[in-house]
Amino acid sequence: MLFFSAALVTVAVVAAYDIDCKWKSNISDIEDVAHHKYQVLEECLFYKLTSEADRMQDKSNALMMLPPTVAAGETLEVQVLDGSITEMWMNEVFKEMNINGFLKLSWKDRRLRWNPEEWKTENLRLKSMGRLWSPDINSDKLQTGAQSTDFVNYHDIQSNYNGNVTARLEFRMKAQCSIDYTEYPNDRKHCCFNLQSTLYKRYVKFIMEHGDGHEMLDTKNIRTNWHVDPTWTWIMKLNQDNDNRYPERLEVCVGVVRKSSTLAVELTLPVLISALILLLAPFFGKFHQQIYVKMFALLLQFMSFQFLSEKTPQLGFGDNIPKIYIFYAFTVGMTVLSLIATVMISAMSRVKRKVPPAHRYTLLASLLNANLCCGSEEEPTTDGTSSKDATSDWLQIHSALNNLSSILLIFIYIIGAIVIAF
Repeated sequence: MLFFSAALVTVAVVAAYDIDCKWKSNISDIEDVAHHKYQVLEECLFYKLTSEADRMQDKSNALMMLPPTVAAGETLEVQVLDGSITEMWMNEVFKEMNINGFLKLSWKDRRLRWNPEEWKTENLRLKSMGRLWSPDINSDKLQTGAQSTDFVNYHDIQSNYNGNVTARLEFRMKAQCSIDYTEYPNDRKHCCFNLQSTLYKRYVKFIMEHGDGHEMLDTKNIRTNWHVDPTWTWIMKLNQDNDNRYPERLEVCVGVVRKSSTLAVELTLPVLISALILLLAPFFGKFHQQIYVKMFALLLQFMSFQFLSEKTPQLGFGDNIPKIYIFYAFTVGMTVLSLIATVMISAMSRVKRKVPPAHRYTLLASLLNANLCCGSEEEPTTDGTSSKDATSDWLQIHSALNNLSSILLIFIYIIGAIVIAF
């Protein structure tokens, strides 16, 4: 506290007795000036610029309160040099992305010009934002209590002797997101927010340092649990049909994809196991064994679907239908069809028949059963009282039908899964 008071007294004494810092004429190299004395030199320079700005614009504190232009109809060109996103986190319920970052801006202020040979310095650091007028760039949302979390602030403000002012505009914004759940749980989010001048809507004009806004937003050092998609990340200038009556805006957009490999494994592994059981069911042998295996696969699929439903966002998926849901529904549907086919063929095989099938069908069934390594049934035992007992022949035909239906459903399932995945 004593040190701060002493510093104020020193500056006050300098301002009172040497407001022009005449001792600066004795300086040959600014690098040799002590740090505290260089600060005094900056204070003297700023006091000089403030006095000249008051006389130029005929108002006290003009450098702090008034924009740099004087003539009517003039505009201020704010150059967007680059930007960076430093931190972001998602509110899944309201579909909002909280984004922290900054933009590096530059503009010309004719009032901040001096002779570097006289003042021995080419740059002037402004230690307080309140000492210099700056473009009031803020969120374009209505400034209500609901948007109180949006925040912008200028830092690291400095000017060179030509009046070029550079500053870092730090922001914390809530960006509205459009979400594509097609690849859920690796869903894609595109989150954007706009910045514009509130008080000087048609006075402030933006100029982009790079025409392609994709190169201006740095996301390399971002701390987040999302993969940033550079093709959907940019800073862009928006102007309504090039009409000067409407304010120019800066659109900042970030495209991200969820990092959730563990969740993807949790959701896909159970249904893949049940699908594998479905594919292997025809190789388990008899009809009743295949039925039990397919019923177990169906039970596992329903349990997996229940687990998937618990991971669904609270507000659902909107108009998007995730591929994993389509895959679940397709797998359940194919399992049900396979189970119905096996149950019906098994039921028909238990009917006692005295009339034998056509011989060509019997030969065809024997050929199929010998070459398709699927399930087979034991031939029924007969009491030998009737030479017309054709149950074994019909059983062979039913077994061939079940093998054909199983192979057909397996091919349909594999092709359908490939189409859904790609």
